[in-house]
Amino acid sequence: MLKNQGKTLVLSVIILLLVAILLAVTNPDRESHHQAIKNKLTQKDAITNVLNRGILAVNPPSYHTVALVSYTKYEDKLATIGAMGYVWVNEKVFK
Repeated sequence: MLKNQGKTLVLSVIILLLVAILLAVTNPDRESHHQAIKNKLTQKDAITNVLNRGILAVNPPSYHTVALVSYTKYEDKLATIGAMGYVWVNEKVFK
């Protein structure tokens, strides 16, 4: 019985390590976050798009990584979250 529990524990640790490595390797970089913001802004009307791009060029969001996930903050608000190659943009920050 103890052998099975030991094998289960080892297997669980290996799976957790593989997931952590996958998250770390696919963590989006700074440029991915900035590009996701630009893509989201182009979906808005032309005037809002131009104004937001100008503001972001002068004062870009700050990029932070926690090894497994990354995020950006803009004006002390969470602007984007990235994991596994995908970046989610918080549209409320850029209204």
